[in-house]
Amino acid sequence: MKSNRKKIKIKKINHVGLSINDRTKSLNLYKDLLGLEIIPSMIDQDNIIWTKTSDGTMVHLVEPNAENGIILPDFHVAFEVENFEETLEVLKESDWEIVIGPGERMDGQKYVYILDDDNNMLEFTTNNYIKHSDRITDELGYSKNKDI
Repeated sequence: MKSNRKKIKIKKINHVGLSINDRTKSLNLYKDLLGLEIIPSMIDQDNIIWTKTSDGTMVHLVEPNAENGIILPDFHVAFEVENFEETLEVLKESDWEIVIGPGERMDGQKYVYILDDDNNMLEFTTNNYIKHSDRITDELGYSKNKDI
């Protein structure tokens, strides 16, 4: 590994993904006790509930999805980066393979995933809500477009 290689410039942790088994039971803790706010998901997967803390950091609660498999890993951490295109170049020149992405969510947020040497999933993202979205959510975290 080269010691003088370019480094990814991380601004903050954008979100973490946590594995849950039952959204009703889990929301008792995350929403009712911890006070996380359920927000509209910017992906079309009913098994993922998007929530956020009072400072805006998101926690994605991921239920198993036996029918389709889970596209996103159950547990992962997402780092918001200063420059996404530069991050892609750094990753392409690194020893770590891009395993998902690059892609873009409904709100314009860009993402890319790698696995570290211990098989932990790491996501690198832009900031959220780059473009407007009409997504809405119900009290159990199921999200849809407003006009549906």
